Amino acid sequence: MRFNPNRSRSHPTLTALSGLAIALGGCETSNITSPLNTHSSQYAVVAGEHIDVPDIDMANARSVKKIIDQGRNNSQVMDILRVYTEEYGPRLTGSTNLENAQRWARDELASWGLKDARLSEYDTIATRFDRGPSTGKVVRISDDPDKENTDMHTIEFSTLSWSTGTDGAVSGHVAFLPTTMSEYEANRGMYEGAWVMLDPNYGGKGGIRSTGYMMRDRMTQRHEIREGTYKNDQAESESIDTVAGVEWKGTFDYNGSKIPATMIIDETDAGITGSMSIDGFAEGPIADASRDGDTINFKWTHSMGTSDISVTIDGDNAAGKSVSTSSGSEYPVEFKRADSKAISDEELAAQDEIDALTAVLAENPAGFVSSSKDERVWTTSANDWANREISDYPVDAEVNVRQSDYDFITARLHEGLDIELEFDLNHKLTAGPIPTFNVIADIPGTEFPDEVIIISAHIDSWDGPGSKGAVDNGTGSAVVTEAARIIMESGVKPKRTIRIALWGGEEQGLLGSKAYVNSLSEEELSKISAAFVDDGGTNYQGGIPAADFMVEYLARASSDTNGIFFSQTDYDNAMHDEDPDNDEHAGYLDVNIRPTGGKIETHGGSDHASFNRKGVPGFFWDETGRANYSYAWHTQNDTFDQAIEEYLIQSATNMALVAFNLANAPALLPRDGEVYSDEASIQRNLEPIGSIHDHSHD
Repeated sequence: MRFNPNRSRSHPTLTALSGLAIALGGCETSNITSPLNTHSSQYAVVAGEHIDVPDIDMANARSVKKIIDQGRNNSQVMDILRVYTEEYGPRLTGSTNLENAQRWARDELASWGLKDARLSEYDTIATRFDRGPSTGKVVRISDDPDKENTDMHTIEFSTLSWSTGTDGAVSGHVAFLPTTMSEYEANRGMYEGAWVMLDPNYGGKGGIRSTGYMMRDRMTQRHEIREGTYKNDQAESESIDTVAGVEWKGTFDYNGSKIPATMIIDETDAGITGSMSIDGFAEGPIADASRDGDTINFKWTHSMGTSDISVTIDGDNAAGKSVSTSSGSEYPVEFKRADSKAISDEELAAQDEIDALTAVLAENPAGFVSSSKDERVWTTSANDWANREISDYPVDAEVNVRQSDYDFITARLHEGLDIELEFDLNHKLTAGPIPTFNVIADIPGTEFPDEVIIISAHIDSWDGPGSKGAVDNGTGSAVVTEAARIIMESGVKPKRTIRIALWGGEEQGLLGSKAYVNSLSEEELSKISAAFVDDGGTNYQGGIPAADFMVEYLARASSDTNGIFFSQTDYDNAMHDEDPDNDEHAGYLDVNIRPTGGKIETHGGSDHASFNRKGVPGFFWDETGRANYSYAWHTQNDTFDQAIEEYLIQSATNMALVAFNLANAPALLPRDGEVYSDEASIQRNLEPIGSIHDHSHD
C-alpha cells in the first residue's frame, strides 16, 4: 500500500486502523498550547540546567519554523505507526511481516522524494518463521464427564520463534511432569496426548530475556533425548587433566532458577588463574584470585559486567556466592569436581529425572506448558535457531503462560479435577536461504553530499502472540520515517546528506547496522557526522549523552524544540511531585544534553554501538516521560495502544530538526576524544553470524 501524506486521513486502511485504535482506547492526542517562540527566546539544556543557546550557525529561523509547523500541525506519525504495527507487526527477522514492512517503508520514502530508497541485503538466514493467528484456552474442567463445565477462559501465552507449532487445534488433558521414575510409574499411560505442566521453577523464572533461552534449552534437551544424543552432564563423569586445571560443574542460582555453570581453576606457584561460565548468559576469565585456607576469592569479568566470587572447597565439592559489583545482588553458586568418580545422590536424582522425561516423551504428549514469572508473557527471537535447517527443529511444542493462568490450571489439578486445554500454534517454517535487509534512503546534501547525518531505528521486532512490536521498535521506526517526511514536506534543503536507515536484525545482535558500518571504507566512516538511534519506546526524546567536546554542537542542534512542545499531563504531574526545582519550564518536552566527560556512552546494546565501535559518534536518545517501557518490552503488551501521540510528535520533529541543524552546521560533529567507553559491551553485540554482504535488492 502507498502512504500519501496529503491524503492519509482518508486512506481506507489507515482510517479503519484509526477507528480500531479509538475502539481500543487509542492513544492520547497532543496537547500543544504554547506559542511558537522565536530563536532569541529559546534556550538550551545542558546537565539539566537551562542556558543560552550556543552561538553556532546552523539552520536559519525560516527553515526551523517550517519544520516545526510541519511536525506539529500535519503530523503523520501515528498513521505511520499504525501501518508498522497493525498491518505488519510483529516483525521478526526474516519473516514475511518484516519484509513487507520494509518494502512499504522503502516505497513511502521514495514517494516523498528521497533518493536511492532501497532494500540493502546484508545476510541470509536458513529458515523463515511466520506466525499465524494462534490461540490457547481451557476447554473443560470437571471431575465428572457429565458435569457442566465452568471457568472456561482463553489463555495468554507465548511460544518460541523458529519452533514447531501444532497441526491445527490440539486438545488434551493436563498432567504434571514426573521428576522420578516412581512418579512416572504411578501415572504410566496418562501422558499420551496430554499437555504436560512443567514445574514453575524449571528454568522459567529467570526474567523476560532469559525465559526464551531456557525454553530453547529445554526444547533442545527433549529433541536430543528423542534422537538418542542427549548427554546428562550432571549424571556423567568426565576425566580431566588436573595438572592443567581443575574443572568444576555446578549451578548458578538466579532467583530460584539453577542455571548450569562451569568453573575452571588452575593453581600454580605463579598464582591462580581460570575462567567461569553460566550456560547461555555469561563467560569470562577470573582475575585477582587469592586463597584464604579452603576459600578462593576472585573477580569474574564477563559479558554482563564484573562479579566478586567466593567459593569454599570441601573435597570434591565447592560452594559460595557471586556478588554483582554494579548492583550488589548476591547469587549462590555450587560445584562438584568434574573428575570426581563418585556418583552423588544429586547425580542419581538428575539421571532419574531424565529417565522419567524420556518415558513421558515415549508416550507422545501434545506438548509442554511452562510458567512466566508474572503476568507478562515474553515474545522471542531465539536467534540461534534462525540458522538451523527445518529438519533440526524439535517436534515437541512448549507454551509459556501467564503466572495466573499457570496457577489456575495447577490449582484445579491439585483439587483432583480433570482439565483439558486446547492450543492452536499456527507456525509456518519456510526453508531458505531467506534474505535479510536494511532500508536505506537519502535526502541529498546541496553543498556537501558526501558528508552524512544518519537518523535511524531498527524496524525488526521480537515475535509472539499478541505483540505488535509497537514500543520496540515500531515507535522508533515511525519517528524516523516521520522525520524524513517532515523534512521533505517542509521543502527545506540540507547542506549535508541526511540518511534514513531502518535497521534489520537488531534483536539478533545488531546485525543490520553492523553489516552497514563494515561495508564502509575508512574515508566514508570519517564523513559520517553522527548516527542517531531511536529505540527507547513511546516516551519523548528528552535528552542525549554527549562527550564534553560535542556538548555545544548538540545543545545548539536540539535547542529549537525546547519551549515549543508542551504536555498538560506532564505539567500536572510535575506540579504534584513536590519538586522545588519545578519552574516555568515544567511541562515542556525539552532536550537535555547530558555531558559524559571525554567519552560517548554506549548506553545499552542498540544500533548506535555499531557506529561507536568504528569511531563514529553514535547516539541513543534518552527518552523521558510517563510511559512504562518495561511493561511492554518484549512482552504481549507491546501494542499500538501504548503509544503516546504528543511524545511521538515531539520526537519526530526533534529528530528532523537535530538532523537538519547538523546538516547545516559549520563542520562535522567534533571528534576530539574517544568515542566509545565500553568496548566489551559493544563487542558483545557485534559478533558475526555468517557471511555479510551488502547490495541493493528489489
